[in-house]
Amino acid sequence: MLLRALVLLFVAAFACLPAWMLPELDGTEGRRVQIALEMVQSGDWMVPSLGHEPTWAKPPLHYWLLGGVLRVLGDHPMLLRLPSVLSAAFAAWLAGELLRRWFGARTGWTGALGIACSPLVVMTWPTAEIDPLFASLVAGSLWTLATGVAHDRRLLVLVSGVLGGLAMLQKGPPLFLFGLGAYLVWWRHRRLRHALLHFLPMLVVPLCYFVPLWLWRVDPEAMLAVANEESVGRVQFFEWKHVRAIPGFWLRAFAVLLPFGAWCFWEWRGARDARMDRGDLMLRMCSGAAVVAVAVLTFFPGRATRYILPNVLLFTFAVAPAVAHFAATAGPLPVFARRMRQATVGLACAALLALPFVAVAEVGAGAVVLAALAAVGAHTARTPMRLVAFCLWLPVAAAWTVGLERSVEFDEGRRARMVPAAVLAQELVRLGLSPAGDLHPGDLQTVGHFDSPLLLALGMVPPGDELGRRPVTARWVLHEVAGLPPEPQRRLDADFVERLRLCLPFKTFVVSERRAGR
Repeated sequence: MLLRALVLLFVAAFACLPAWMLPELDGTEGRRVQIALEMVQSGDWMVPSLGHEPTWAKPPLHYWLLGGVLRVLGDHPMLLRLPSVLSAAFAAWLAGELLRRWFGARTGWTGALGIACSPLVVMTWPTAEIDPLFASLVAGSLWTLATGVAHDRRLLVLVSGVLGGLAMLQKGPPLFLFGLGAYLVWWRHRRLRHALLHFLPMLVVPLCYFVPLWLWRVDPEAMLAVANEESVGRVQFFEWKHVRAIPGFWLRAFAVLLPFGAWCFWEWRGARDARMDRGDLMLRMCSGAAVVAVAVLTFFPGRATRYILPNVLLFTFAVAPAVAHFAATAGPLPVFARRMRQATVGLACAALLALPFVAVAEVGAGAVVLAALAAVGAHTARTPMRLVAFCLWLPVAAAWTVGLERSVEFDEGRRARMVPAAVLAQELVRLGLSPAGDLHPGDLQTVGHFDSPLLLALGMVPPGDELGRRPVTARWVLHEVAGLPPEPQRRLDADFVERLRLCLPFKTFVVSERRAGR
């Protein structure tokens, strides 16, 4: 077991390494790290803050992990992404062990490698964001629940509750978007047997944090109102215009399951009794969780791909026996698989012909190399075993071509922050402000949503009012153009005069000074 865990740790680390090497924090990664950094600086590990103001959009587990990394290991981006990478290796190991016990060694390795080499895992797991670790915890909880319920293993049901409680501390109520489908199958076939072993630890784990918080630190009603707006409460913003985006969402929901999702209808055991046995129940709970989650998320506005990351793991687990059975089949490929292989060869060859005529800045050499590898690999995948192997290594090849190129060239790209941060630091010094962290509390603050990666690259974490709810009291203000609602923007224009404008390809930032006499 230990050897298998070490092998999967190596595979997951190798597959994730190109994206893991991204030299800067990007997107909302910076927001998570800023909140963790403020925890470390203030010494307050109970109340997450952003801009030194409490933030209840997400529970604190992820901030605790990032804060621990900051205190013990440092602030390098690769270190801050370490919890997510380890969660990918853990998910692959757990899936492999559960499948191995009930479906055999071949299925265990198929499921484990299918997770470690999944396109979404190798491209999106190596971040400091909340969603990858949440997806790993949700999948682990539902895998152990399904296995424990199907095979009457109480310890596994208990473990599922603990993992579910940690998932609640990671992101909160979205756990139930995925749990609902599994619970429906559980109720239908086992009448929620051993339910207390699952739901009790799922409640106790987060309550160990929230009960002291509500008793001694914050008003629970106000905190829950904010948390509700960030999760289930988003349903109220659904509009008819979102209906037009439903087919695209369904297409993305299926696309993230590839390549193993293509085996979801493969008959992995041949003829069998029509009644659901233990193996069927175990897999049906996981696939049901993924399907119902997509159905429920259909009525949410936005529907970002990161919301359905748990489905990648759940469906890979559910179809692993089918893929393993397919790989063990003797003889040539079935007709449908042969046609798909031929289509892949054709598309890869077409890409090879077209890519040289596309601007290098738009694509890069990595895409050309990937197209060549895909053409050669698909051409040689003439048996079931080779086809499965091709589906496993192609995402890793994509990571080490396109993904590696993105990481290596990120410093020179449109979203780089280090060089603009250096320019902004020089300009702040010229204006009489120091970005070295020794500002007087009343000198500078941010207003509205502000790009956290830029602040962290600048080496500053000033106070901030993200929603622009209160009058600004500082002399200087950092804010984004079009980053405020109309009324706060009107007050800002009346009381401040613009002194500096930093125009980047993805955003424009402004430094403003309070008008004399205001």
